[in-house]
Amino acid sequence: MLHAPPRWVAHGKARHTRWQLCKRVLQPLNRRGLASVTDLKQYPQPGENIHGFTLKRSKHVPELQLTAFHLEHDKTGAEYLHVARDDKNNVFSIGFKTNPPDDTGVPHILEHTTLCGSQKYPVRDPFFKMLPRSLSNFMNAFTSSDHTSYPFATTNQQDFNNLMSVYLDATLHPLLNENDFTQEGWRIGPQNPKAATEGQDGSEHDKLVFKGVVYNEMKGQMSDASYLYYVRFQDHIFPDINNSGGDPQKMTDLTYKNLKDFHAKNYHPSNAKVFTYGDLPLSDHLQEVGRQLDPFDKIQADKVTKTPINLDQGPLYHTIKGPRDPLVDKDMQYRTSTSWIMGDTSNILETFSLGVMSSLLTDGYGSPLYQALIEAGLGPDWSPNTGFDGSGKVGIFSIGLNGVRETDVPKVKKAIQSKLQEVHQKGFDKGKVDGILHQLELALKHKTANFGMGLMQRVQPGWFNGVDPFDALAWDDVVTAFKQRFAKKSYLESLLKKYLLNDSTLTFTMEPSDNYGEELSSEEATRLAAKISEVTEQAGGEAEAQKQLTARELELLEEQEKASDQDLSCLPTVHAKDISREMARKAVRDSKLGDVKVQWREASTNGLTYFRAINALAGLPTELRMLIPLFTSSIMRLGTKDKTMEELEDYIKLKTGGIRASYSASPSPMDMKASTEGFSFSGYALDSNVQAMYELLRIIIQETNFDSPEAESKIRQLLQADASGALDAVAGSGHSYARRYAEAGLTQHGLLNEQIEGLTQVQQTGTWPIGLQLKGLEMSLQS
Repeated sequence: MLHAPPRWVAHGKARHTRWQLCKRVLQPLNRRGLASVTDLKQYPQPGENIHGFTLKRSKHVPELQLTAFHLEHDKTGAEYLHVARDDKNNVFSIGFKTNPPDDTGVPHILEHTTLCGSQKYPVRDPFFKMLPRSLSNFMNAFTSSDHTSYPFATTNQQDFNNLMSVYLDATLHPLLNENDFTQEGWRIGPQNPKAATEGQDGSEHDKLVFKGVVYNEMKGQMSDASYLYYVRFQDHIFPDINNSGGDPQKMTDLTYKNLKDFHAKNYHPSNAKVFTYGDLPLSDHLQEVGRQLDPFDKIQADKVTKTPINLDQGPLYHTIKGPRDPLVDKDMQYRTSTSWIMGDTSNILETFSLGVMSSLLTDGYGSPLYQALIEAGLGPDWSPNTGFDGSGKVGIFSIGLNGVRETDVPKVKKAIQSKLQEVHQKGFDKGKVDGILHQLELALKHKTANFGMGLMQRVQPGWFNGVDPFDALAWDDVVTAFKQRFAKKSYLESLLKKYLLNDSTLTFTMEPSDNYGEELSSEEATRLAAKISEVTEQAGGEAEAQKQLTARELELLEEQEKASDQDLSCLPTVHAKDISREMARKAVRDSKLGDVKVQWREASTNGLTYFRAINALAGLPTELRMLIPLFTSSIMRLGTKDKTMEELEDYIKLKTGGIRASYSASPSPMDMKASTEGFSFSGYALDSNVQAMYELLRIIIQETNFDSPEAESKIRQLLQADASGALDAVAGSGHSYARRYAEAGLTQHGLLNEQIEGLTQVQQTGTWPIGLQLKGLEMSLQS
């Protein structure tokens, strides 16, 4: 459960499977090979009814090799989008518009609580209990700012049916027991309720504290300075959209009744959007979904779309306090950004164009705003809200920096405005626009296993905010229209002038506070004392209150222990008979080029070639290994004696889908103490551009200039950027760092990964001297 905010295969191409068919009647064919599942002739026509759903419209999108169907449930008004595509990795999602009424985090807590059992599946955590009974490759739930979704993906038809039944029952008929709300949301309880029974001194263990899964999750999130900055920025620019994840300071105001009322109001088919994707028959999906929705009557749901503040009377300035980052220079602790309100995102062409303009302004080392802000030394890294956000009803464009000095805060906005004026006068370079369009072309051809999940995540935010999902799928139409507009001079420049060459702005700044942590702790202590006082008054005394709270805590622990031994026979499962006895085999061919081993996989990849090379390292000293992340960043930053990285970057965009340098470590299948490591260099390109990709990789590997006069300052910028995000990464993914640290003591592979990606690497961030140490790695690579 999440609260919202590649490695390449060897050179080769993936075989397409045959699509399952549907008739234009209610029951689908149970045979394959007669026609494509994207063939509109195989489906009902708009206006026809299927299992209680009326097909409103359909559209074939050849460039994405899919056909989309938009339906509506007759009785409740639930919207349904099905995307038929020759992809066996089928996706399902049910989502609800969940405008948060306050900052108590009720959408987030409800997301957790719905997963604690339902009427048909009354077991604790049916989602997690399904993991060993399922072949799914994705199961989760997401709380976004104004909607909540429950998606899964699987390649097995029976598994799809099983999970769809569990998901629908969990969301529409959850048990919502009060103990589950207490466990997942918030409560007061003793630190260790078992202390007395275990014979321990109870003075410290009996101390009452706030508990709760979501409460503690959000305390961790809000301790992340980047997350805190982004949430507070959203509070100011979208004051009508409260914090859906929950602010711990407000979360303890949420009651069990609030939770149940919010579910009754929002988790209703009239407020739902259902999405399915893949090669399984639409008719089967509609039959099951319709059966689950039919018992409901239509209601008036809260589908209000929230919009940002009006900045016509700007500029506005807001400054808030936040925590200091101990890994960052004490004089570079400010975060600041300037934002503009853009147009209605239902204008797909303009929204697409603004996204292109945002990329031109900020993406890459050669982008004008990177050079004017980061290259100029005003800050080492972008603020978390930087870029164009078109996920809401109205777009937002923001530019900002982390790690800013106090004296430089006003300079950031001035530098942004000056550079935007300069870009408007000079215009946008056609070659850079061609590079972005080339990336889009490759994105269409680059088909991954999670294509359906990515499509769902692309369509849903706009769908919940009034954007036509069919428009979001019309790639070729939009790109063609953009090219036509861009061919007429000054199209992007006119958008820049329309939206950005004004001072109708919000400048949002976070300043460091030495007492921030202490003030939070003091506030929590005061709030806890008030809540304990309420409980004490209701219980009739401190002793009785302590007794009741301890008893409840022991009851929750007992329920969790019982859950491990629950009868799970009510849950569906995949049996051996449901699994194909034939495994899909991918042909692999081995060869040699001199002393270099080459592995080929030849399959259909839509005209793309994927490449990955491993440069093995043996006997690498720990002090050099610790520098690998900085080294791989540096060779993608420094350029050569003949070309700047900015020039190389433009060529990479024009000729490839991207190239990458990274660390590679592989455990031995025969020996837990053995592992191999090295550098990985990868990329992909159109077949016609393979030689250009190879040449780019050769230049970066062999010609990167570590001795240029600018090398030290550029490497220092990389170090500062890494340091500014290191602590936030630990706060947001502490469990991953703990896992890596534990694995480091078990295997050699775990130790190597921990040094590169774990706490050991974080501790070293910012402490390595700039100098010739990277030369040691360069020589290891060249040898």
